[in-house]
Amino acid sequence: MQTIRELREERRWTQLQLANMLKVTPVTVYNWERGKYEPSASMFRQIARIFGISMDDIRLVGEELPDEAIATSDPHPADGATPCERGDYALANGKLQTTNGR
Repeated sequence: MQTIRELREERRWTQLQLANMLKVTPVTVYNWERGKYEPSASMFRQIARIFGISMDDIRLVGEELPDEAIATSDPHPADGATPCERGDYALANGKLQTTNGR
């Protein structure tokens, strides 16, 4: 699975080029790639069509970490991995949840 940004960059398309193909603004593409907004179901189908892949092969960017998770995260963990890299967070019911009880 790849994000919209990964798929776009793999093809060496700019945000403007993808936006023109989808008939949206470059800001819309930017917001999808940053996870600020998600494309509608019909737009998601169109994105998959343009990239020539299944909708199942596109991974949406997860929500940003809540402020309290950022404040309590160790910026220099002993294993060198961030909480997200260790899988300490997961999306549940559209909300970011910690999985390690912290």
